[in-house]
Amino acid sequence: MARNYPRKSATRSTQNKSAGSSSAPAFFAGMLVGVLGMYLMPMVFDGKIPDTKAITKAAEKVEIPDVKFSFHDMLKESEIVIPEDQQSKDQAADRKNYVYSLQVGSFRNKADAEGLRVKLLLLNLTASVETSEAVAGDVWHRVLVGPFANTSKTAAARAKLSQNDIDSLLVKRKL
Repeated sequence: MARNYPRKSATRSTQNKSAGSSSAPAFFAGMLVGVLGMYLMPMVFDGKIPDTKAITKAAEKVEIPDVKFSFHDMLKESEIVIPEDQQSKDQAADRKNYVYSLQVGSFRNKADAEGLRVKLLLLNLTASVETSEAVAGDVWHRVLVGPFANTSKTAAARAKLSQNDIDSLLVKRKL
């Protein structure tokens, strides 16, 4: 059976609920506890408050052993030097065999990918959309910036992207 309950007012009550109460008894009780605590504190220590001079003398008597770190000497001895000609050949071969790109987005909708590509073109970055099919049969549209021949140009493009609040992922592909 339905009942009719009276509604409560949405406005606040104008009555002051703390009109008759005062915080004076609590204040004076706190003051009394503080005064008693200060009076009884010397009795707790039995008048034996530690002397700072005795603590200083005890600290001076303690001998601190000298700690010597030798890890930097050990690292100098275990350094492996790679010949310059071999290092430059490896770097040149690495640069010739790989191309770098930055992936800035991956979309299921091609219109979204094209919209981001246009935005990147307005930032004066070379952008392209690469379509690929996933294992489940889904089609994804990746937005790539590049390709770049070396990492310094890649870093410059990545800095420009981060200035415009666009996250990027480095993609290194073999030629």
